[in-house]
Amino acid sequence: MQKKVFSAAVFLLAAACILTACKKNGFIFKKNPVRECTLTFWHWDTGHEEFYEKIASDYAKEHEGVKINIRLVPYETYTKEWLKAASEGETGDVFAIPPESLAEFIDSRKLEALTYADLIPAGSEEEFLINKPGKEKAYALPAAGSLPVIFYNKDIYEQNQLVIPETLSDFVTNCAILKQSSCQPFAMSLTEEGRFDAFDFAAGILANGKSLNGKKSEKQDFKKLLDQNTGYYDLLGLAMELSLDKGVCVKGHQALLENFAQNKYAMICGTTEDIAALNSMSSSFGWFMLPGEDYTKAGVWKANHMFGAAKKGKSVKEAKNFLSYFLTRENQLAFSAEFGMLPAVKGLKPDDKEIRQAYELVSGKKEVYFPFFQTMSQEERTLCAEKLDLIFSGEVTDPEGFLTDWIKKLKD
Repeated sequence: MQKKVFSAAVFLLAAACILTACKKNGFIFKKNPVRECTLTFWHWDTGHEEFYEKIASDYAKEHEGVKINIRLVPYETYTKEWLKAASEGETGDVFAIPPESLAEFIDSRKLEALTYADLIPAGSEEEFLINKPGKEKAYALPAAGSLPVIFYNKDIYEQNQLVIPETLSDFVTNCAILKQSSCQPFAMSLTEEGRFDAFDFAAGILANGKSLNGKKSEKQDFKKLLDQNTGYYDLLGLAMELSLDKGVCVKGHQALLENFAQNKYAMICGTTEDIAALNSMSSSFGWFMLPGEDYTKAGVWKANHMFGAAKKGKSVKEAKNFLSYFLTRENQLAFSAEFGMLPAVKGLKPDDKEIRQAYELVSGKKEVYFPFFQTMSQEERTLCAEKLDLIFSGEVTDPEGFLTDWIKKLKD
């Protein structure tokens, strides 16, 4: 027994001497060297530069060895400059993607395919507000968004004893009553080309249109959506009832909001992103999602801020980690507060009352859909812009034939 105790003591003493010597020589017990990594982060939001700088700085502080360089490019030239850099092999590691340019970014073949598992760690409480992609691949991460809605003037509604419509027929009836009261019931803005800017309104119609034979319509395929959803028929019917006069509409959405705040229209279409602007104008307004039938689809979540990662970038793994950082509860609330938008994950409580109301409404849905224009090519969007303009100008005399021709051109 004494021999065993003595042997153990000798062993421990020897081990202590070795450790001390090694420590003096400086070749043991050093931390593993930190892997240095520099990410280039492109975005176009010149009005919120400090917001992005803070997110990048906070991430770098939490991830030793990571440095994030921000490249800010004005919105007007952003897509063109990004595509040029990508063609020259200088794609940023992480970058904002303008929603209307998504197709061009995907066609560049420079985007890394993302999955739910890439962005949300296993066991995390976060859950996407939009349809959880599971193992399906996506090329853009939506971080903040809005809903297509109808804004109404509370004072005008009260004067005419109107209530928020619960069906599309109610909505048309409200418009008819307002017309009889010499009010301009509804208005949309015009584009620079002089066409009605009707995409948000059409997205709301499609989301609330009937599904043929009660079948569940496709979520992402625009052409299948046309086959299985009668939202376009509803759109035609509403357009013929409204017959908007371009002479009372203004160019640009901001001008539309300003005129609405001055009581020039009883209702306008827009998105929940406009709530902050209308609040600043101190106008008496409320909003509702465009109503549909009892068996309508869930609703539309429009991604206003989307981000992607470079395929075969210098550090694809770190780029994905940075993207997932956008989805943390803290940063999702920060996105909501900064932009007045809806978070992209469930289970949060945005500060703004109106934003929270919209968010809770769509969070209670089983499924939430992307707006239809994000699943369309630029050619399809151009065609739809022309057709929507004809519809809302009241120039359509054969609705059934018009719709058939429209859908045929889209499918060709």
